[in-house]
Parts: sequence; C-alpha cells; structure tokens
Amino acid sequence: MISNVILVAIGGGIGAISRYTIDKGISNKINHEISFGTLGVNLIGLFIIGFAYRIFEHHIVSEDLKHFLIIGFIGALTTFSSYALHTFQLFEKKKIKEAIINILLNNFLGMIFALLGSELGKFI
Repeated sequence: MISNVILVAIGGGIGAISRYTIDKGISNKINHEISFGTLGVNLIGLFIIGFAYRIFEHHIVSEDLKHFLIIGFIGALTTFSSYALHTFQLFEKKKIKEAIINILLNNFLGMIFALLGSELGKFI
C-alpha cells in the first residue's frame, strides 16, 4: 500500500501541471480582465469532484483513490486562492463590474458544474 502522503503528492503534481496547462491554454485564447483560465480549471475541478462524490457514494472506492483524486489532484487543480487574488486585484483596480462578474461566474457556474458532475455520476 502506498502512503497517503505519496498519493496526495502524485495527484497534486498531476493536478498542478493540469492547472497550469489548462489555465494558460484558456488565457492565451481569451485575454480578458476576468481570468477565464482560472474559471475554466475551477469548473472542470468542480465537475470532477461532483462526479467523484456521486461515484464514491455508491461504489466501494479505496481510500487511496480518494486521497489521490480529491485531496491531491482536485486540490491542486482548483484555484480558490487564485480566484480570490484575481477578484481582489479587480476591486483594487476599481473594476467593480468585472470583479462582481468574476464572483458570480465562479460561484454560480461552479455549483452548476458540481451538480452536473454529481448527476452524471448517478448513471455510472
């Protein structure tokens, strides 16, 4: 059995690389005051966590997989701290409208993506 710390580290490494790649890919295509790269990785992560929650609820899944996927991969992929910093910077630049849109998109769409993942997980 692999140590939980190692599983979290491996999952976290993969999640961090995924985050960087996805964020940069989206940001290079959509250059905007609102960080759509951060939004994209958050929505993907929320969808995966909703899906995993439903699967883990109804199927026997090892604690190793939970540590790897939820704590490691999703923990490194999603970017609440980046989201908060981008929002703070928008407020600081007096871009109030963009800051509020950023908050609404991340929170509202985030909940929808988690729900969508959860609903898809019901069918697996």
